[in-house]
Amino acid sequence: MISRAIRTIPAVILVLALALTSLAQQPQEKPIAVISLVWGVATVKHTDADYKPARWLEPIYAGDTLKTDGPGSKLLVVFFDDNHQEVMPHDMVAKVQDNGLSKTQGEGEIRKDPPRNPFGAGGVENPFVYTHRLVEDDFKGAYKENVLSAERGTLRARVKAAFPPSFDWEDAGEPSYELSIYKMTGERVWSKTLTKSEYRLTHREANKLLKGVNYKWGVTAKDQVIVRPYEFKLLTLPLRKWFNEQAAVFTTLRRQNKLQRSDYTDYLLVCSQILDIDRAMELIEKMRAIDPKNPRVFRALTRIYLRKGCPGHAMAAHKKLEKLGGLDPIYP
Repeated sequence: MISRAIRTIPAVILVLALALTSLAQQPQEKPIAVISLVWGVATVKHTDADYKPARWLEPIYAGDTLKTDGPGSKLLVVFFDDNHQEVMPHDMVAKVQDNGLSKTQGEGEIRKDPPRNPFGAGGVENPFVYTHRLVEDDFKGAYKENVLSAERGTLRARVKAAFPPSFDWEDAGEPSYELSIYKMTGERVWSKTLTKSEYRLTHREANKLLKGVNYKWGVTAKDQVIVRPYEFKLLTLPLRKWFNEQAAVFTTLRRQNKLQRSDYTDYLLVCSQILDIDRAMELIEKMRAIDPKNPRVFRALTRIYLRKGCPGHAMAAHKKLEKLGGLDPIYP
């Protein structure tokens, strides 16, 4: 028995070493930027890790090193503090600083475009779709029986956070529904019994909610949960104006058939910053169709499912990420 236990020690040490190596490949600070477009051969080196191919939606951290190799290679990086974009030309090495890229090798210069977020990092939401650090509590309920089918009603629900906001959900055949709005603490601040599966608040009802504040909404019927509570925000007038401008740019490019991957990246960032979870979900599904084998797409999808209140689908997306060779630790 003792000799068998001794023989297992090297195997245990190997497993622990592999686990520690895996965690070392993932910086534990929040990313400050994301790769929005890759041309040619480009690589990224996280702190205490080896170079690896740079991919669309790769999170970038302060202290990372980026490299472009060969003619035609180029990297586009978007920083979250003010949504500004930097373009790194071919045959260059650059270090990631807190507020941008700093060239360490190569000819030419890094192009730094003007800020596209006039509010700064403190004026919008943290872009959870790129920055949220996964923890075990995120996935509570993910392993319940029939969890995926139970979450479908929530996935089909939509909130339009214009003023006044409107809500719609799948008709489950119930004679009546209870639509509720909650503070982030869980305290219910408004509710209404309805016979239809949609409702737009009156101006009087909407004026009781604070603009620029996060709320949750949900729907029940008798003791059945139809829509699990998930977040939305009533935008202030400046935020609404900014979002409408960004949406118009994206829509124009789409109508002209000129959308690039960087446009999807930018618009997903904006939707995340204003907490438009439903629009972010629609975008990431299109991005998954564009690049179905990119684990970084599933990294973003995992976080959107979580904010939508669907841990079962989030866990399925995370498992798909791992199957594709991605690393995205879930911390205690």
